[in-house]
Amino acid sequence: MKNRKVMVVIMVDFVHHPLPAFLVDHDLNIKEQSELATELFSKPASFLDCVDSESKQKAIDLLKNKDEIELVLNTVDSPYMLFKVFARWTDNGEGQILCVRQDSQIMELSSMLQMQRDRLAETNFDLLDKKEELENAMNKIKKLSSPFLPISSNLCVIPLFGSLDEELFLINEQQLLSTLQTGSYEHVILDFNGIGEIEETGVFAFQSFYQMIQLVGVNPILSGLKPRHVFRLMENDFNVDQTFHITGSLKDAISKYILSSNERHR
Repeated sequence: MKNRKVMVVIMVDFVHHPLPAFLVDHDLNIKEQSELATELFSKPASFLDCVDSESKQKAIDLLKNKDEIELVLNTVDSPYMLFKVFARWTDNGEGQILCVRQDSQIMELSSMLQMQRDRLAETNFDLLDKKEELENAMNKIKKLSSPFLPISSNLCVIPLFGSLDEELFLINEQQLLSTLQTGSYEHVILDFNGIGEIEETGVFAFQSFYQMIQLVGVNPILSGLKPRHVFRLMENDFNVDQTFHITGSLKDAISKYILSSNERHR
């Protein structure tokens, strides 16, 4: 338990935490859990009861020494589901564990449907009905590719998945802007961790979306940018510089802006 980082205490109702979360003791026995954690994992006595049998030792070794790891967890619906797990510990031995499901399946399904759509575009008129079905399926996936996650009364996250293209914003832009405008949000984090390719039309659409967020009075923050993302954005005249609020990771962004918000409201 050496070199343990001190958990920042944030005034949040733990039961109504916006993520599946556990409060555990030194031995990973669960003392309290959020409602979302109960929905996903029922009510295990220990966090290790949620961990796949082959990953238990990995969980014991890494949770107490690393801030962030990936684990296969047993949920109510599936015995094998991949999660990114964040851990924070206090000096008195208590820890807070947050679980974020990895939605790689959405990206894989999007890729498969895109391949089918490209093939059908070259076929004859008899296959147009099937192409339309696939287009509808693709639109549904695009709607899943930019979910809206409220973190607090004034902070929310829009995690982006798949390809950054014009269609992603055409399908989701109005709904997301309406949600931001009608809420009391001060900051929205646009997370690039799930973004693969960035298309030229997607850069222009993203820049327009970014500016419209500012127009409705919300401060947009970019997180999870990789060097290839930055290069691709700059290549298409999106100036990633000091005029934009950028943080390294989603975890850092959430911590930073929740803390700054708490300090302003004291």
